[in-house]
Amino acid sequence: MPFDPRWELDWSRPDYSRRLLREHLDQSHDGATRRTAVVDEQVRRLRRLLPEPPSRVLDAACGPGLYAVRLAAAGYDVTGVDVGPAALRHARSLARARAVRGRVRFQRGDLRTLEPPKRPYDAGIVIYYVLEAFPRAEQPRVLRRLARSLRPGGVLVVEMRLQPDQPPGRIAWWDVVPRSVLGDRRHLLIGDSTYVPHRRSFVLREIAVFDDGSVAAQQTSAWLCPFERIQPLFRRGGLAVTAMYDGWTRRRASALSESVLVIARREP
Repeated sequence: MPFDPRWELDWSRPDYSRRLLREHLDQSHDGATRRTAVVDEQVRRLRRLLPEPPSRVLDAACGPGLYAVRLAAAGYDVTGVDVGPAALRHARSLARARAVRGRVRFQRGDLRTLEPPKRPYDAGIVIYYVLEAFPRAEQPRVLRRLARSLRPGGVLVVEMRLQPDQPPGRIAWWDVVPRSVLGDRRHLLIGDSTYVPHRRSFVLREIAVFDDGSVAAQQTSAWLCPFERIQPLFRRGGLAVTAMYDGWTRRRASALSESVLVIARREP
């Protein structure tokens, strides 16, 4: 069941957060945060879409701060918000290493309960399909929270998938792994992912079986907004879509795009 609270991955759990950070920083894949070269390229693209520095930017669900710190190094005044304690610790350490602590700060927070800042931001970014991780009914409310954090006319850049990286139906697998998000000891990892097109739902489930017979399980769910519903979705969140690009390119998006970069402004 998508978004089943009994099994849904809790991104704020310290042990999960620590293991997820390991995946964020792994340079062999783009499965959590993109590899360094990809992040650098995407930050260059973001600089063309955001107001000029020293504009105030909100990095919503900032993860380990890879985008936030780079934007701060480019002269922006950045605030990163995330629920993962390990990711936030790494982000602060990275800011110190890059000597940008005066231009970037990180705080723990949930986008579902995000409060407007005393000084609104000029822009916000939501990178790596974060919005789809909320159920369909919650997505307008999350967008509304983000919109209220922006000044009137402020820009919000949101990356969204239109379809997952698999065909409709169910794909299952198993492997013996030295570690995973579910544990730091060698274990049997059993997984399956299911995409139901007419429901626009995607669920990735994983079960770890350890040598001592103990078992751990978790899932991550997504609701993927159809292309034709993106503008109404943002409108419900108090945002007017001004452009949609085919992924990170400069080409105009279409219903055939695998992912889109949505550019929206807070309505007056």
